[in-house]
Amino acid sequence: MPETPPARRSGSRRWRKGLGGGAIVCAALIAAGNLYVLSTTRAALVATVADAPVRPYVLVLGNRIFPGNIPSRELAARLETGRLLYAAGRARRIIVSGLSQPDYDEPRTMAAWLEAHGVPAADVVLDLGGHRTAASMADTAAMGARSILVATQAYHLPRALYLARHAGIDAVGVPSGNTRRSIFDQGRTALREVLARAETVVEVAFRGVRGGD
Repeated sequence: MPETPPARRSGSRRWRKGLGGGAIVCAALIAAGNLYVLSTTRAALVATVADAPVRPYVLVLGNRIFPGNIPSRELAARLETGRLLYAAGRARRIIVSGLSQPDYDEPRTMAAWLEAHGVPAADVVLDLGGHRTAASMADTAAMGARSILVATQAYHLPRALYLARHAGIDAVGVPSGNTRRSIFDQGRTALREVLARAETVVEVAFRGVRGGD
């Protein structure tokens, strides 16, 4: 068999070495972004509803809904946290923020859930533009809310609080209950959030916190 020319072997080694080095740099940047987000938001987290300070609003971040306007288990847990904060007097009004489309409407489903669980409609504020966490924070700031509680799962809170701070909002995170999920789903969610935190640091650095796209 003819041997691979030395120049080609050398080029292949350089390519693999460069690819490996790039992967290491990328992993280091992702790790650094996560460390930064986690370390700078840790002080704004509380453990329970009872530990939350009193704020004018609690922002409940959207999540998936099913046909028939049924909140997913994660979303129901977020809504329950918002309801408990309201019932305990920790927040006077509840902002529900999520994706709103003609055939799929998270905010109105969230509002209906809260009203069915005893929260007066007058104390529920709809944000129909919260298709992503950054948009929810930009919209909340545009409403004039500068001091809020945030209700979402613990894995999501550091990124949400980071975005809130860069939108000019003094936010405290209150974790919602985790739902039973498979190890695969938990791992996928954790990986997605790790990547999302790093992406958020870059986005905020170059674009700030914006709604819209």
